[in-house]
Amino acid sequence: MSNLIRLIYVSRANFKLAQDATGIEPTVARILMQSRKNNPKQRIGGVLYFGDGCFFQCLEGQADVVNALIAKIMRDERHSNVQILKLIPISERAFNNWSMKYIPLESDVSALLKKHKMDSFNPYLFKDELIDDLVDLFLHLSSPESKPDQNYIDRIDKKPSLWQKFTSLFGAGR
Repeated sequence: MSNLIRLIYVSRANFKLAQDATGIEPTVARILMQSRKNNPKQRIGGVLYFGDGCFFQCLEGQADVVNALIAKIMRDERHSNVQILKLIPISERAFNNWSMKYIPLESDVSALLKKHKMDSFNPYLFKDELIDDLVDLFLHLSSPESKPDQNYIDRIDKKPSLWQKFTSLFGAGR
């Protein structure tokens, strides 16, 4: 019997944002890297967006594992004012090919916010319809930074073979 849930939370960054960051903010990049390393082991997936000093994250997985992770996030000194926006049971994961999808496309988020008559990214003010629309946008957005994890199912189902490790590092032979 499956006990899958989707938990959506928001938090404020509790760290000084890098002024000259090109691309992903360095602390956010470290969080993303840790998520992509640890989540497959726990069979967790989801999506992360960071804007205007706020995190918006959707986590999917077994209830006990997701609940343990959100408890850990609430204790994480990089986050403050953690609030759960939504917690729902699901029959299957929507983000099943991502350990953690990252969305860097601010223009798409801005357009969605304008549609909902919001001028800035303040997830603490989001209503259910906007939350759902944002998750749907994130699910369908495609960019070089948000490609599905390669061999994600293999990573959660079993340890990779030596050949899989070799080909993932150096590519398949000719």
